[in-house]
Order: sequence, then structure tokens, then C-alpha cells
Amino acid sequence: MRFRAPYILLRAALAGALALAWLGHAQAENNPCFTGQGSVKEVLDSCAAYIASGSTDKDQLIRAHSVRAMAFSAIRDLDAAITELNTAIKLDASKANLYFMRAAANEAKKDYDKAIADLDDAIRLDDSHGDFFLLRGIAYRDKGDLDRALTEMNQKVKLDPEATNGYSMRGGLYRARKEYDLALADFDQAIKIDRDGAKGYIDRGWLYVLKNDLDKAAADFDMALTLHQNEPSALVGRGVVKSRKGKPTDGSADLALAQRLEPGIFEEIKKLGIE
Repeated sequence: MRFRAPYILLRAALAGALALAWLGHAQAENNPCFTGQGSVKEVLDSCAAYIASGSTDKDQLIRAHSVRAMAFSAIRDLDAAITELNTAIKLDASKANLYFMRAAANEAKKDYDKAIADLDDAIRLDDSHGDFFLLRGIAYRDKGDLDRALTEMNQKVKLDPEATNGYSMRGGLYRARKEYDLALADFDQAIKIDRDGAKGYIDRGWLYVLKNDLDKAAADFDMALTLHQNEPSALVGRGVVKSRKGKPTDGSADLALAQRLEPGIFEEIKKLGIE
């Protein structure tokens, strides 16, 4: 849905922030490979030049391969990203974040078993990062194992009780399992933590649609559109509510605008169990 960045890019951005600590400030400020500034081509080329320079500094080489992986992810060349991460892991197999990055790429490729295997390694090396469990939960969810996915999301929430994404993802699992009261509690908590984020209201709005509580659904979609104008999922939600509360054509304008803004949005909404 439009207000969410692709998951692989979010994970890569986090990995980059962690990896930046491996370098001295002078190096980071002067080389596009390490600053991430410039076009994707400039970043790729500067990293390639550094790798070819003959440097024996292992940490900086790992950083260069990691940044190339992020750049390749940005242009959706996931195979190339994985190749870079394979090289980085060969240089140092003890850095949990490298497995996390590779898992994100494998998840994006829908190679869920490989993603899970990478996350197993990441968590074996460092079990303190909630997002490692979050991504493993997503991989299990996408593989169809909702019970194991829920176990992973519980651990994410335990480790990061002030982060909205754990409650949002776990609420989505409860919604898929038709455990609506538990889903509502998680969406409520996500909104409590971030009252200015549209996503929590959209998630809760669709839950209210499933519960046929259309007045509450309408209020949540209206709030989401106040916070994020013309967000496609919220437009669909408002259109669905208008159609169900009045004449079938009452929501047509919202639905048509959502389709123009994000082709394929209706298929995404159907995955929530909305008809």
C-alpha cells in the first residue's frame, strides 16, 4: 500500500545505519560508497572502486559490499544484492546483521526457507534485536505457518514494546486468524504509541469492516485520510463503508481514485478477507 515503503528497503536502511558505525568519520564523509549520497550508479561505482583498490581493511570491505547490496536492492536486483552479501559473510561470518540483510532479500524473492535459515543464524549470533524476530515472523506468515509466525511476533513485541510495527504485524496475524478482539487490542496499542501515523487507523478500520462496525470503520478511515491525504487503502476503506451504509454507488469516487493512485490495490485489500 502506498504509505509503506517496500519492506526490503526498510530493512536495508536499518542495516546501513548499523554498518556505518564500522567506519571512521573521515572515510564516511568523503566516499559516496560510505555516505550513500548520490545516484545508485555513483554508489555502486564508488563501492566497486573501493573493493578493487586492494584494501585489506576487512570491516570497510564488508561495509562496501553491504552498501552495494543495498544499492542493488533499491533497483530490485535482488540476486546481485545477495551475491554482495555472500561475499561479506565470507569475510566475516560473525556479523548478525549481514544475515538479516540477506534474509530480507530472500524474503523479497519469496524464498522463505532461505530467509528463515538466515534469520536463524542472525538470532543465534544476536537474539537482542526485535526486528530479526519480526522478519522471521513475516517469513513464516508468508510460508503459511501462522502459529510459528505468532510466536515470532510475540518475541518482537517483548523486545520492542514501544515499537508500533510489532503490534501492527501481530494484529494482522490475529486478524487473519479471525481472533478479532486480540487484533483490536494490538491495533489500539499501535495507535496509542503513534497517534499521528495513518497505518494504525487503516489497520483498525479494516478490522472494524470485518466486524461490520461500519461507523467506527468510517471514523478510522477518515482519520487516516486526514493524516495522509489520498492514501489508497484508506480511500478504498471509505468507499467500501459508504457503499455498505448507503447505495452501492456511494463509494465509487473513492474507489476509482484509489485504483488510479495504486493499481492493484483491490487485490491487496481482498487478501484481508474483504469482499
